[in-house]
Amino acid sequence: MNESLKSGSSLSTPEEPDSLLLHGFFFSLVLFVSLVLPNLVFSGPYFYSTLHLMKWAVALVPVALCGLLAGLSVAARGTVRTAFSIDGFAVIWLLLLLYVTAQPFWSGLRSPETFFQEWFFFASLWLVYILTSRLAGRRLLRALFWGCLVNCAVSVVFAELQVRETVNLPFFILPTPGHYIANTGQQNMFALWLSLGGLNGTFLFFSSEKNGKITRALLTMLLAVTFWGLISTTSRSGILAFFTGFAVLSCYYLRNLGRKNLGKVLAVAALFCAVLGVNLVLNEGRWGILMHKMDDVLKNPLSIANRDSIWATSWTMYAARPLRGVGLGQYKWHYLDSQREMLKRWPRMKWQYTHWAHNEFLQWFAETGTVGGLLMVFLWGWWAISAFSAFLRKKIHSPEAYWGSAMVALFLFNALWTRPFHRIENVLWLSLAFAAANREMLHPLFDAPPPEDFQKGGRLLGGVMAAVCLIGLVYFGSGVWGDRMLRLASDADDPAVSEQFFSRALSAPMVRDLAEKERAYFLISLGQERKDPEIVSEGLNSLMACFGRQPHVRELNYLKEWSRRLENVPLYDEFSSYGGPVSGQPPEKWER
Repeated sequence: MNESLKSGSSLSTPEEPDSLLLHGFFFSLVLFVSLVLPNLVFSGPYFYSTLHLMKWAVALVPVALCGLLAGLSVAARGTVRTAFSIDGFAVIWLLLLLYVTAQPFWSGLRSPETFFQEWFFFASLWLVYILTSRLAGRRLLRALFWGCLVNCAVSVVFAELQVRETVNLPFFILPTPGHYIANTGQQNMFALWLSLGGLNGTFLFFSSEKNGKITRALLTMLLAVTFWGLISTTSRSGILAFFTGFAVLSCYYLRNLGRKNLGKVLAVAALFCAVLGVNLVLNEGRWGILMHKMDDVLKNPLSIANRDSIWATSWTMYAARPLRGVGLGQYKWHYLDSQREMLKRWPRMKWQYTHWAHNEFLQWFAETGTVGGLLMVFLWGWWAISAFSAFLRKKIHSPEAYWGSAMVALFLFNALWTRPFHRIENVLWLSLAFAAANREMLHPLFDAPPPEDFQKGGRLLGGVMAAVCLIGLVYFGSGVWGDRMLRLASDADDPAVSEQFFSRALSAPMVRDLAEKERAYFLISLGQERKDPEIVSEGLNSLMACFGRQPHVRELNYLKEWSRRLENVPLYDEFSSYGGPVSGQPPEKWER
């Protein structure tokens, strides 16, 4: 596999990965860990961030190690000896990454901490794309599909235990009794994970002609359990996203690989319908919830599943800064201000608070502006035209390429309604899907330089990759340590000890914003306990500064209540202008 890669390469999916860049077994192992395991783990009470921190560790640390080793290999040995090159899709993606890197110089940043977290997430997706384009062979892909499917089945068991409140949950299941979310922490994201597993299982089912009876029976059982869980989440976005991916994959198999696959398509559809019927009989309560949601869509179509005010706020945010954008990761910190302006324009809209636009493309335009948004749309459009062209022309590609386009279509639908790009443990699969599809289907818009003509640029890119991965590992390591310091600060009984731990947490760049906020609450509580107005004042001033950088509804209501208690009329009016739930009425003696 030393031939040059064009932006529209006709390479088929290799059986074994190219081991010139990284050792095949090492890459397979770390990619399996990154893509399969994160949805099973959570941080727990040892850390202050009890859910996401360990998911990020399991998903990103292996990727960073791969990037570090691959970058050093390319920088030291060159592109010819490592057969390293990037396709045109990766080039445009890299331009987009460079654009959002430079964007803070003209857009400014409210929260540098959030920017750097989102930046490392986005850079990791690009890194996974270029590595898997070269290194993900057929055997590895199928191992990943099996791992995902098994993970989904296990997660469904976890979720079933969570909704049975008479069961004492073991330590390795997220303690959220009554919530059908397994270890994902959120219903729509659990549904997304199960829809990924459902599509992966469907692909394995379509490709199971060489499997024995026991393997096919196991596959059918795991797929049925995954379908049960997907239906039980009652998530419309997750269920319809699976239907989208299933429809695309089925169309490819029927048109490009022959109608002989019709029986397999009908078998999976029949399995889903059978599980749906059993779910209706045995799980009447959750089925009723799903039907209520569907009925609401039909009765209130203009609310767009209660997203109308959120999308109106997102559009207001974009319209206020259409060229500059608010900056990568800054959407959540501009939401309250934008909603206040939106309600002035459309006062009948519903007040809501969220961190996400529930439409990834709308949020991307709001954050990165028109230029960043158009670059993102260009990438998706490039893939869509190439994938649709392969379908129309009945071009024969590997089944893995068809899977890649079907998975991208699944993410595309889900991204129109929820936030799949903001859960790194799920969106890594999107990079893999793009890689599997593009290395065979992508139309060549321009030629990417072959390894022999890419020596200097390739060595530079490899060196930058290695440096960024090393910085990212150090940054994340300090963040894990800082998060642990926050947990110790919150658990300490001695205020002096808590203050020491807060000081240590403030030295970790990744959690500095969280440490400042929690220290402010700590000072207010300490001042009230000691009846010391100076300490309370210090805490309130610190919390006001935090709210200025990261406006959040928690601080909004808290500071609004304090301004009422302190009879600060201008401040109370300022907080009241954001709207939202009323936390208290101003005293009648105020002159308003």
